[in-house]
Amino acid sequence: MAHYIELEAVRTYATKANAIKAVEKKIGPNDMSDQTYFIAITEEGRYYPIFIGQRAIQAQLHFHFNVVG
Repeated sequence: MAHYIELEAVRTYATKANAIKAVEKKIGPNDMSDQTYFIAITEEGRYYPIFIGQRAIQAQLHFHFNVVG
């Protein structure tokens, strides 16, 4: 059975590079190896990161970005 999930962006960025910079600023470029995320695009053409998994929740990224488990 398929499950549909609709996300509302916590915060969006004008460019993909800006979204990546926001992620790196929050968790640091050296800590990126422990996290899995992708960049989604809104209908308006703005970008936002979505983190995947329990590690993102344990790192408390859900307070700043979208996280799916």
